[in-house]
Amino acid sequence: MVVSRGIGILLGSCLVLSACSADGDSASTRAGESAQAFVQAWAAGEPTGNGRADELIGEVTDSLQVTGTTIDAPERATCNEGETACQVPAEVTLTMKGLGEWTYSTDIDLAPAESGEWVVDWSPQTIHPELSNDTELSRARQLPRRTPILGAGDEPLTSATEVKRVGVVPGRVRPGTYGQLSELLDIDAAGLRAQVEAAEPDWFVPVITIREPQYREVEDRLLRVPGVSVDSDTWSLTESSTWARALIGTVAPATADTLEQAGPLAAPTDIVGASGLQLAYQEQLAGKPGGTVELVDAESGATIETLFSQRPQPGEPLRTTIDAEVQDAAEAAVAEQSKKTALVAVRASTGEVLASAVGPGIQSYNSAFVGQYPPGSTFKIVSAAALLGNDVLNTDTEVACPATTTVDGKSFKNYDDFRSLSADPTFAEDIAASCNTAVVSQADELEGSDLRDWATRLGVGHDYDMGVPSFGGDVPVADDVVDRAAAMIGQGKVLASPLAMAVVAASVDSGRPVLPRLLADREPADQLEPLDAGLARDLKSMMRLAVTDGTASSLDLPGQPVHAKTGTAEIDSDDPSKTHAWIIGFRGDLAFAVLVEKGASGSADAAPVVRAFLEQAPTL
Repeated sequence: MVVSRGIGILLGSCLVLSACSADGDSASTRAGESAQAFVQAWAAGEPTGNGRADELIGEVTDSLQVTGTTIDAPERATCNEGETACQVPAEVTLTMKGLGEWTYSTDIDLAPAESGEWVVDWSPQTIHPELSNDTELSRARQLPRRTPILGAGDEPLTSATEVKRVGVVPGRVRPGTYGQLSELLDIDAAGLRAQVEAAEPDWFVPVITIREPQYREVEDRLLRVPGVSVDSDTWSLTESSTWARALIGTVAPATADTLEQAGPLAAPTDIVGASGLQLAYQEQLAGKPGGTVELVDAESGATIETLFSQRPQPGEPLRTTIDAEVQDAAEAAVAEQSKKTALVAVRASTGEVLASAVGPGIQSYNSAFVGQYPPGSTFKIVSAAALLGNDVLNTDTEVACPATTTVDGKSFKNYDDFRSLSADPTFAEDIAASCNTAVVSQADELEGSDLRDWATRLGVGHDYDMGVPSFGGDVPVADDVVDRAAAMIGQGKVLASPLAMAVVAASVDSGRPVLPRLLADREPADQLEPLDAGLARDLKSMMRLAVTDGTASSLDLPGQPVHAKTGTAEIDSDDPSKTHAWIIGFRGDLAFAVLVEKGASGSADAAPVVRAFLEQAPTL
């Protein structure tokens, strides 16, 4: 039946017959009233009062996959001179699922009944003027090829990739099928068994879709499994199943959730964006389907006439700032890890995101952009900016670094592997060595909003306009001195994503803080207020000192000097041994942030990731 929910029915502006004409009982008015009742019922999917008409309307609705009907018809009929026959012209618009709208004209003929009322003189031509008892309407649909996602220099990041859809035919499945498939493809055997038992014997029950190279590795053994059926398809994918997957995403057969986000022209049989940019920009990348509505012979199915035709319209490529060479280096670095690792690289001078990798293996959750983590000691760069920028101290100020210190009754300590400093270290040396106690001892020198304000100046806490979900960080006002002390070392209520902390590093590098940018066609965000030149120089020197004589010494590489700040963030107040490992920094115009979930320390776990990344990344 026609779906009537949310569908407009355009039937003219006069609804009260006596207001339409002084001649309220004329044949024109009474016939028009009957026509109005018919088209209203047709459009709403309700009985029209004519069983044959309802049957044909239902057939058309099913064959054309009509989801909505709108009919525009005048309220008064045109009658012949003797008022023995009347007619109402109607413009019918059918909304066809996955294809769009088709508008055509038809005529509704009316005749007087013995009762004196006017009734629709129905025939198949009433529903469409070319229909007859010997013809039917049939539709076809054609999808354009999905357009690519592009990177820097318009280099394609996705392309048409051959895949194999592996499934089973329930009627041919044997008891051993499930175990063999589980061994070959690492699938959920119990889940597949449940799907097969619920399916018809001749159905194709999908098991997995894999790329051609992976398929070739198992092809010989797979085709010997009872009940297996394989067909080929072409999907728009990145170069591998892991490459930028958390950001770019992937495509897959439509589900209820992805179909809801895919736009009005998507159909349940389509391959649509399933995650990341592929999902967020599904309509742009998919384009518009083409198709036809044909008048066919009801018996033979032969086409008589094409009544509606539209060409497929390719979508527009999505242009991003991702640099394939930088992304390659990021992918290689995270692939070597045993723990979940996120790496974000940003061009410091512009805020363009050059790489975003989450690994190892297939990771669909984009923790690099949306993860909310305590940033640990990497946040000391923000705290240092607040202390230096507010003239509390300078880089040469001597600030003691005891093993423990107390702030308003709360004890703070350095990490167990902390390297002892001289008796009178400077503040720069404290930051390079990542001394917690030296930093929290200055909590009384700041106001409750200072950390938030300086974080904002360095790019944290903004709503990033990335085109996909992202988290810019949260630095609450800390009026309580203990809360402020915890926040100064990236603990307490402070949260950030790797993207946000890469922005902090980029802000220090450029001296003119920027907001991150991923979509090349989107206007860059307004620039933030430049840092004082002296403050930018001091922050850079402390981050360089962390490399030459501090916790990031493993990054003292040949070539352009690396600047960095490590961090270890406690994630369980009841168990300080549970931590995440961080590092942020820059080399040349390339700023970066790395998070290793459940890593022991920034120097031990995150710094090696950066080293591997910088050894392969281009020099900017």
